[in-house]
Amino acid sequence: MERVNDAYVARQPTQEAELHCKETLQALDRLPEEQRHVLLLVCVEDLSYAEVAAVLGVPIGTVMSRLSRGRERLRQLMAGEAAPGLRRVK
Repeated sequence: MERVNDAYVARQPTQEAELHCKETLQALDRLPEEQRHVLLLVCVEDLSYAEVAAVLGVPIGTVMSRLSRGRERLRQLMAGEAAPGLRRVK
């Protein structure tokens, strides 16, 4: 919102902002389901780690690890980095 003459007026999103939102949603869709759920519950729904653990029925440490991996993977996807592949061990 933008302040104009002591009132707040909603601004229309720019094409760039809309594109960024679309790219973010596409990147979220590419995350593993477990990471996506934790990210959305913490970042969008604003639940605490303990609340997320209770909702998902997992230990709080699992929430923290999924959140960390999900955030890192989302950063990689938004930066256009390739997905990490499996390493071959001989």
